[in-house]
Amino acid sequence: MDILSSAKRHHMFDAGDVVIVAVSGGPDSVALLHALHTRSHELGIELHVAHLNHGIRGEASDMDECFVKEFAYNLGLACTISRIDVPTLQAESHTCLEDTARVVRYKFLRDTATKVGASKIAVGHNADDRAESVLLNLIRGAGIDGLGSIRLVRGEIVRPLLDTSRKEIEAYIAENKLPFRVDETNMDIAYSRNRIRYELLPMLESSYNPEIRSALTRLADIASDASDFMSLAAAKARLGVTYRGSMDAGLLKSLPIAIQRQIVRSEIERAKGDLKDISLEQVDRILDALQGDEDFTITLTTGRIYARRSENEFRIDVKREDVVIEPFDIALNVPGITSIAEVDRMIEAEVVTKPEVRKLLPDEVLIDVRSISGQLHARNLQNGDRIAPFGMNASKKLQDVFVDKKIPKGDRARAIVIADDEKILWVAEIVSSEAGKIGADTLQAVRLIVH
Repeated sequence: MDILSSAKRHHMFDAGDVVIVAVSGGPDSVALLHALHTRSHELGIELHVAHLNHGIRGEASDMDECFVKEFAYNLGLACTISRIDVPTLQAESHTCLEDTARVVRYKFLRDTATKVGASKIAVGHNADDRAESVLLNLIRGAGIDGLGSIRLVRGEIVRPLLDTSRKEIEAYIAENKLPFRVDETNMDIAYSRNRIRYELLPMLESSYNPEIRSALTRLADIASDASDFMSLAAAKARLGVTYRGSMDAGLLKSLPIAIQRQIVRSEIERAKGDLKDISLEQVDRILDALQGDEDFTITLTTGRIYARRSENEFRIDVKREDVVIEPFDIALNVPGITSIAEVDRMIEAEVVTKPEVRKLLPDEVLIDVRSISGQLHARNLQNGDRIAPFGMNASKKLQDVFVDKKIPKGDRARAIVIADDEKILWVAEIVSSEAGKIGADTLQAVRLIVH
């Protein structure tokens, strides 16, 4: 019985690879390690066993550790063991025990791979695990990303048994007389996955479709292929609607809704680091707001990520509520480039003769030379700052402008105020002053661009 057929078919390993094998002591990981060890010379790979004692099962967890250590020793393989008190971590973080264990486990595996110079991490998920995950994610309301979430290959993680059923693994264990440990929590139907394994799937097999497991794994394959296609299409579309770091709201909302949704999800993942706790309702709330023409700021339920539209500029970013910016007041090089290290920006300045009256991008401004008194300089926001916004004759507190435009506090701290010796002429990327407006009679203007 070749339970590694998927590994060869999907080219999971290259000759010379050092492979971390995650071994819990259960039948799946034991079969995986034994099969890889038996074929390691043929595959041209070197194995290193990794086991995490998570402390969830007390003494039984310690016995698992001893078993894996002895099993690796008998095969002549190096073994890295680590102990982490997952229950305590879970209590401190107020997260699900299963989620905490998974995050800790993969961090341990990646850290071990880095330490020993491994290029691949092999884990023991099988075809039944994949079918269960599809059902679990379907019940939770997942989209195509969730339905195709367990991949044969994802980065350095490989799953050589993902096309192999639990029955085939059990037969391999029996044929090779392999010892293994039994985790009694896998029988506890208090866990959603176990209820799916022992109640829902058997009921679907007996009452609806005897081949339901195969049908669900095919769905996972289709969903993962569709997800890959959507990700590539969205990435290409995003390039077409992006200019200098922000997206054109008008162009974005003209795209098919599926592409819009994928772009917004990708932007949230970029800002947040993952999509945990991000629901379809939150994404669609952003898309609904985009369909209008009003400025908005939407804070996601994580509290750290916000989506903002200002005029026609749209972006998703991380709140910087606690940002502290060192004071700066820097004379601008006109013409030339001025670096403002405190906010990681540069101001490019040039003198334009007979400038064209046109709609400007958020990161640029044209200032009539006649309106400039003395030297142009860039500085922080100061208490009491006022500006006469473009199109208005009366001045207004900058604080009120920020509130009206729904500028997050973190962005206010990073604001660059462009002023001369008497007045504010521009708050970069936020608001320009009526005082510096060019007209048909303007002979010269200073053009500023933020990079």
